[in-house]
Amino acid sequence: MPIKNLFRYWTFQVFSPGTVLREKYESFKALLEYDKVAHELMADLEDIYHTQKKCDFQAVVKTYDQFSAAVLQMVEELLKMCPSNYWSLKAYYKKFDFYIRFMLAPPEFDFSPPFIIEFDKISSAKKTVVGKKAFNLSHVCTKLHLPSPDGFVITTNAFHFFLEANDLRDAINEKLARLEISDATSLEQTAFEIEQLILNGHVPEDIEIALTSAIKQLEKKHNRALRVALRSSAAKEDGEASFAGQYQTLLNVKMENILAGYKHIIAGKYSAQALFYRISRGILDSETPMAVLVLEMIDSKSSGVMYSRDIGNQNPRNLLIHSVWGQGELLVEGKVSPDVIRVSKKSPATIISIQPAAKLKQMVLGPDQTRIIDTDPHQINSLSLDESSALILAGWGVCLETHFNEPQDIEWCQDKSGTLFILQSRPLNLNPAEISPPEKTAHLPGIKIANKIICSGGEQVCQGTATGPVYILEQLSQIPHIPEGSVLVVRHALPQFVMAIDKITGIIIGSGSRASHFSSIAREFGIPAIVNLKNGFTDLVQGDWVTVDAVQGLVYQGRVESLLEKTTPKEDFFCDSSFMVKLRYVLNFCAKLKLTNPAAKSFVPESCRSLHDIIRFTHETAMKEMFFMGNRKGSRKKGAKQLISDIPMLFYLLDVDSGIKDVPKTKNQKDAKFLTPENIASIPMNALFKGLANPKICWSETTHFDWEEYDRIVMAGGIISADSPMFGSYAVLSKEYLNVNFRFGYHFVIIDTICSSSKEDNYILFRFSGGGGTPLGRSLRANFIKQILTRLGFMVEIKLDLVDGKFTHRSLETTKKTLDLLGRLLGATKLMDMYLKKNMEVDVLVDDFMKGRYDFRSAVDKELET
Repeated sequence: MPIKNLFRYWTFQVFSPGTVLREKYESFKALLEYDKVAHELMADLEDIYHTQKKCDFQAVVKTYDQFSAAVLQMVEELLKMCPSNYWSLKAYYKKFDFYIRFMLAPPEFDFSPPFIIEFDKISSAKKTVVGKKAFNLSHVCTKLHLPSPDGFVITTNAFHFFLEANDLRDAINEKLARLEISDATSLEQTAFEIEQLILNGHVPEDIEIALTSAIKQLEKKHNRALRVALRSSAAKEDGEASFAGQYQTLLNVKMENILAGYKHIIAGKYSAQALFYRISRGILDSETPMAVLVLEMIDSKSSGVMYSRDIGNQNPRNLLIHSVWGQGELLVEGKVSPDVIRVSKKSPATIISIQPAAKLKQMVLGPDQTRIIDTDPHQINSLSLDESSALILAGWGVCLETHFNEPQDIEWCQDKSGTLFILQSRPLNLNPAEISPPEKTAHLPGIKIANKIICSGGEQVCQGTATGPVYILEQLSQIPHIPEGSVLVVRHALPQFVMAIDKITGIIIGSGSRASHFSSIAREFGIPAIVNLKNGFTDLVQGDWVTVDAVQGLVYQGRVESLLEKTTPKEDFFCDSSFMVKLRYVLNFCAKLKLTNPAAKSFVPESCRSLHDIIRFTHETAMKEMFFMGNRKGSRKKGAKQLISDIPMLFYLLDVDSGIKDVPKTKNQKDAKFLTPENIASIPMNALFKGLANPKICWSETTHFDWEEYDRIVMAGGIISADSPMFGSYAVLSKEYLNVNFRFGYHFVIIDTICSSSKEDNYILFRFSGGGGTPLGRSLRANFIKQILTRLGFMVEIKLDLVDGKFTHRSLETTKKTLDLLGRLLGATKLMDMYLKKNMEVDVLVDDFMKGRYDFRSAVDKELET
């Protein structure tokens, strides 16, 4: 059972208080439970933001739904405790909840016609309706009058209508909310389940009628039966995010199979690789509705990819044409090496160089589907594109780059009659490091590289330098097992390798093309990569450390520091993505805390500016209502009493069932409000307090830390007045039960426990969160606490500075001993986050604690002296 659920279960097993307190105490217990849940969910949201965790935005939506519900329940329970006050708190909750849900809500989905738009009308439609791929291709034809296949687009409106008609949106969102893209099983299973939902859905009749009509018109226009290609045209595709090769394409589709093919294309929006790519870029699912481009199938003699900028030497005056026999799929999938023609873009265009390749395979159209065949021997090394056609293509490349005002990645084909067609034009999406011509690092004067060259003769796919251990990948199933920081070695670069993009520092590709889809992905993410090595590829050994110089096309043995000094960091797409922008807004109204001083006059519902403020106000007010109701004028109810001890801490106790011994009555009424440790009858409270009072714990100031200044900041401006009861710690106790809320400066501790003669009933639940130190200091302290709890036999979960632990089914003596040690732990770590440093060995401190050391100031002083 997860720890948070265990908290939820056990906190309602508290022994019942007396009749007078029962109703209020039940609401108080429930409020504390919701408070725990709210803080955990808020930590989840903050964890996603601060660690830039890669998840679908639906995870944020679901977490917020649960967080919001917990906050509302806190407010409801407070209103039950004091029905005559604080009703404005609910209005402020509704206000902040509205702001947040407005940001979380997806855009309105248009699922009304048109479901089909003819090719010559696409350029006048909205890009969000037809997708950028279809929009750009239509521009190529209607604005620039360049030849492209005829066809039509099935709009994103149809996609939205399909999901609505099959009631799939909520089911998809629920699966996306649970998705862990770093877990291969979760990724594959989620992708499969969503794809099956779509494939099992029915195409609405209105879409089917519009599609059938468009097919008949297209065939009538060409006066023959046609085969078509179905291509994805998602709203964000072919823009700043290329989605190169991540979505599905179907070739040579018969007209009667278009409906089934349509479902396969839109289902491909949720393939494992497409999900990984989209989420890694911080793009929301709602931002990528899928349109489908239906194009007349061209029976190609040759096909390829043209880059309107020479990525080999970054010369903007040249362009590159890559060409293979037959259909172009083997080229873009990285399975065949192309002929490469370098052309000068000056007028008139001239061919600078031709580099033929051995094209052993080709894809051709069959009677029912495409098939891969061996290339005729006399064609293997012959040029697949004649020079005059190359010059025509070069002219078109210049035209497209000028029209779209940026370098273009252009797919083209040539039919059996020699006619050329443009199939796609999208931004080349060079990483910033690719824009300026690189320095030839290895040739700089004065730099000598002693490391042995393992591989040479590679072509640059993406410039830069990378280092790491070699990981040779033979099968796609190995992707989850690639170690972090590896240099990936593959024979061919497949689009699915995007699922390893966060793990690899560089990539070495045996054969293929700089024009493959994965090559585009590598450049987009700034992963140094080389392809088509002439020497040494088979000499690479699994696990050996290498350095890849993608500028020179070399691989060195070991780590070459002189090359790595000029390494350009990867571009961080995620930081300013739609995902992070929305989450940043959400956290502004969720997690920011302005109500810090319960003693201030401004500590009222009207001063709340976030849900965190509401949590803080509700919790503090509930504490006041529960623990100090006996202090009210005219109140006859039994209230909390202050514990007086040698520990410098305000401590208030509320007895619900024989947790405090009968105290003799005195004439002084003030004496009745105070207790000493000798008055405590609660078994768990005595055990915990024994640990806190251990003589080895130092409660005085340290030599190196200015406690006086810290106290001044904390007491005056940070939290609350030092002599305020609201600065205290609180315990609800009985003979065998204890629920205690500790406050030490900026951090909070909750312990919930039962100590009885029944081993099965005994448990300790522990929560630690917050702190006044740096994020690093809080993290180091949390790790220290986690290790101690683990050694004590707790099951532990940790998230940033929040630590949860559970300890169950132990004997009475073992449980008491563990509570004693927890008290010592709290005393030893009370402000540890203020002085722990990065280079300190936390493991050594853990060993020292387990040996009986509870004061670590000397260790810190020693570190500072060092």
